[in-house]
Amino acid sequence: MKKSKLINYTTQDFVSEKELELKLFRWNNVKDKYLPKLKANGILRMVTTKVWNKEGVSRLGHLFEYEDDKAYQKCQPIFQEIERNEKEDQLIKVFGNRGVVLEEYDFRND
Repeated sequence: MKKSKLINYTTQDFVSEKELELKLFRWNNVKDKYLPKLKANGILRMVTTKVWNKEGVSRLGHLFEYEDDKAYQKCQPIFQEIERNEKEDQLIKVFGNRGVVLEEYDFRND
């Protein structure tokens, strides 16, 4: 039986564009420390987007794709480490959504 990839899509709402930019700046300063750990534990892909179709909202979207639910579980302590070590003084509303991939169409290699 084929393992199902797991997707997590999380959004972060900021009080202003400057706060959003500060978050990106801070992540860029520490990401090289954490990305290898996440990769070693089964994360396949991470994508960060700036949501642009919501007027008056400063929002980032983060797509995390994992090999399977075990990889997701193994990566959670790393995300907790990031939260502990990279404490921020920003007010951010975070919404997480998780799902198992049922269908996938990837036209990049056609």
